[in-house]
Amino acid sequence: MAVDDVVRLDAVRKVYGNSRTGVVALDSVSIGFRRHTFTAVMGPSGSGKSTCLHCAAGLDTPTSGSVTLDGREITKLGERELTILRRERIGFVFQAFNLLPALTVVENIALPVRLAGRRPRRGAVDTVLEQVGLSERRKHRPGELSGGQQQRVAIARALITQPSVIFGDEPTGALDAYTALEILDLLRQAVRSGGQTVVIVTHDPVVAAHADRVVFLAGGRFVGEILEPTAQVLAEQMIKLGTQGRTPAGQVS
Repeated sequence: MAVDDVVRLDAVRKVYGNSRTGVVALDSVSIGFRRHTFTAVMGPSGSGKSTCLHCAAGLDTPTSGSVTLDGREITKLGERELTILRRERIGFVFQAFNLLPALTVVENIALPVRLAGRRPRRGAVDTVLEQVGLSERRKHRPGELSGGQQQRVAIARALITQPSVIFGDEPTGALDAYTALEILDLLRQAVRSGGQTVVIVTHDPVVAAHADRVVFLAGGRFVGEILEPTAQVLAEQMIKLGTQGRTPAGQVS
């Protein structure tokens, strides 16, 4: 594992079903995500993007291979240890905001800390509320907020534990273009100012172009990456992957 990798997958293979007739979602994927960076994972439908994210986040267990987070191999942890690690070291932002409708904004944000049996640090909720621009909405419930505001609450909830890494599965998929840009700016701020690492799965080249690095999966394999990407280059690469299925591993042309 590279010194500056906060998350590392080594020869990760994931098969759903039995070994003879099962579906191979990931096929010996080895990839690292450096600390304090913003990475997007792209690939055709069925390429293994979400499975890669779920294995990296400890939400799914690889059939073989290893996943290391903050220098600790998580593939060998029991469910209780994994739950504690996810709660303390990992933040999640999904397309579905996953907020509890009966709780206020403040209560939703504080939920990960409360579930750990603790109280949020003094001023911590106010700090993340200010970060996401929702200080005046603290007593509102999710049903009283727009989609973009609900996703801001989800980001604040992900930030409250000061995690090592934030994983996002299509975090802007349910939002209009303008609101999506606002959410992406918040994720970039988490990297630049908060020192977090952000890894998102997306099919949208415009969204992925906000990342420092884009990695590509095809057929369950890592097939290349682009640094400092543009939306046009990413769109062209997605078309290429869709028609060719796979390019040689390494730097995508």
